[in-house]
Amino acid sequence: MSGTGRAVALAAAALIVASNGAAQSRTTFEQATPVLSSLPSNLPRELRGRSTAEMARLWPAWVEQHDRDVRARLARGDEDSLVNFWLYGTSFTSHPPAVARESATPSSALDDIIKNRLEDLLDRVTAPGDNERLQSARRMLAARNADPSDASGRERARRFLLDTRLRMIREFAGTEQALAAARPGGAAVLTAANATIFRDRGLSSDTSILSDYSVHVALETIARQRTLAPGSVRRVAVVGPGLDFTNKTDGYDYYPQQTTQPFALIDTLRRLGLAAAGLQVTTFDINGRVNDHLRNAASRAASSSGYVVTLPLAEREGWIAAVEAYWQQWGQAIGNEVAAVPAPAPAGAVKTRAVRIQPALVSSIVPRDLNIVVDRLPTASDERFDLIVATNVLVYYDVFEQALAAANVAAMLRPGGVLVTNTAVLPTTPLRPTASYLRVAHTAERYDEMFWYQREND
Repeated sequence: MSGTGRAVALAAAALIVASNGAAQSRTTFEQATPVLSSLPSNLPRELRGRSTAEMARLWPAWVEQHDRDVRARLARGDEDSLVNFWLYGTSFTSHPPAVARESATPSSALDDIIKNRLEDLLDRVTAPGDNERLQSARRMLAARNADPSDASGRERARRFLLDTRLRMIREFAGTEQALAAARPGGAAVLTAANATIFRDRGLSSDTSILSDYSVHVALETIARQRTLAPGSVRRVAVVGPGLDFTNKTDGYDYYPQQTTQPFALIDTLRRLGLAAAGLQVTTFDINGRVNDHLRNAASRAASSSGYVVTLPLAEREGWIAAVEAYWQQWGQAIGNEVAAVPAPAPAGAVKTRAVRIQPALVSSIVPRDLNIVVDRLPTASDERFDLIVATNVLVYYDVFEQALAAANVAAMLRPGGVLVTNTAVLPTTPLRPTASYLRVAHTAERYDEMFWYQREND
């Protein structure tokens, strides 16, 4: 290919068409230079030790390979969700979730529960009906040559799920070992370990109201400190909004799939008086299931049933009083409480709230396919975001990738705009850390560490 041909190909590759027809651009070498210069020991193997000219030559290929690699990790994240669905879901089986609650279930009995649940799942997957999760499960299995509609396919599906569960067990054990090794080093070492322990894991789309609560508490402090002024938040982006398929703790699946964070964020901004009139929300995600769900959400909101967010709360959760109060108030500024779908018996003792979101809010959300590590959205100065939120996203990347993501966020923020995240990053100019940091408790043992960064004036 000629030099001109290569230039044309690279220019074409640099533009990715987003879901609404506009284009975002790949991060150029020039845009990435501040990160490359500030983190020489953290560069990826392909770029480490190279001259500036060599890195510039290799950069476009590295960006494209990174995008392919990170999108491949989506498949492993979906596999993790499928295993959680098998172990904890309640829509396809009468057996209890496969959780040894407070050692009340002997290991032998738990093994039987796991085996019986697997057979029930494979039975139901072959006739999923209108169950979205079972439909997704069948598509996942079929894509891996493991459609359980015949005996050989069923055996392949059984083996695939068992092997995936073993992989997850090994990964969780490795995570615990890394954290145990970091704890003697104190808070700084532990925070650094927490920031990178998932960098080789599958990208999960699962979401949780606990993340919504952590962002709410952070924004309360931001509002109190006037880092963002009242009524100043007009444009917001959510990186990795998530999709409630089956969570890792309880596996609730007795209600339609849903996303919560975009709506929770609007609710919080309104309740705190930060939202401007005509608030606009954009979501960034590379998961097709998440983007499709958000694109189809408007038609669901306009239907007779509406877009309803279901909020389960099990007695066993042990949430602190402030989290439970947040759960009780969730959605009051964005919708109306409606009758909730009752939890099935296998789910145990669960209280459930349900909020029907205002249709106009649902249809106003704009989903975009964007890889925050290597993509940015070109925006005019008056169209930049006032606030960008990224929870349980940056933790899946290493220090260099996190810094690249922060640089892309900074390019999309207005001067004075804020990034809120639960992963500490190393920002480069024009993004600067604020003096504030919060540990947000969920239970007596579980918490989020919340950080925020502000873009400096141009």
